[in-house]
Amino acid sequence: MRKKRTPQFSPDLPFRDHTIYHELYSVSQWLDSCPQFVDWVFDDLNSQGTHHTGRNALSAESVLRIAFLRQRFQFTFEYLAFVLVDSPLFRAFCHLEDGQTPRKSSLQSLVCSIKASTYHRMQLAQLQTAKEQKIETGRVAAVDSTVTASNILLPCDSNLLATSVKEMCRLLKLGQSLTADPLYRFTHHKRVIKHEAKKASYAKKKEQQKQHYKKLLQVTYKTRKTLVKARFDLENALKQEACHDLRFRFLET
Repeated sequence: MRKKRTPQFSPDLPFRDHTIYHELYSVSQWLDSCPQFVDWVFDDLNSQGTHHTGRNALSAESVLRIAFLRQRFQFTFEYLAFVLVDSPLFRAFCHLEDGQTPRKSSLQSLVCSIKASTYHRMQLAQLQTAKEQKIETGRVAAVDSTVTASNILLPCDSNLLATSVKEMCRLLKLGQSLTADPLYRFTHHKRVIKHEAKKASYAKKKEQQKQHYKKLLQVTYKTRKTLVKARFDLENALKQEACHDLRFRFLET
């Protein structure tokens, strides 16, 4: 039989002169001020067809606090079971009654029963509280990604040269759109650099690799020269256009 809240439980935590105590005390008060969280978790736990008979199970309030405790300190379920047996502070925070010592499998089943939509609703409520207290606006989100081992292509000179040519060609194409009529023409060496970079990477002999790198360098220097000239032409055209607009405004006045 599961209850929503632990009956006749003191909200006070055993005092510890530590930052973790002050954090848990503040969180405990905030959870007490949001009783709707317990109702949401209770509905999730009862959605799997639980019976209203048998021994007393963990209350929905305790499950909610255990889920927060695990998320906050990134405990494994095995270590979480040990902490809830060993630490009076954590037991008091989770509102565990005397004799309640949940095991790893039970904790995993209960915490995983809380739906993602319930967590989302609690996060929205937390964000609303932060806005009211002028702590956080929620306009910027920080995402923490887990680093996993994967095959990464090592940066080689041929790929770096090919990427630089692609970027310069992108800038040249962008420069053509700055004026009504393009001031210059250029050749996009996409196929050439792709072919030469691939051949340079897989060449077995140094002489063959040297020839492919030579071709890549020629295309790179040629594209760079075109880009420098295009920048000079665009700057002059924009200056002339600005002077023309200034003269036109002067004549109007």
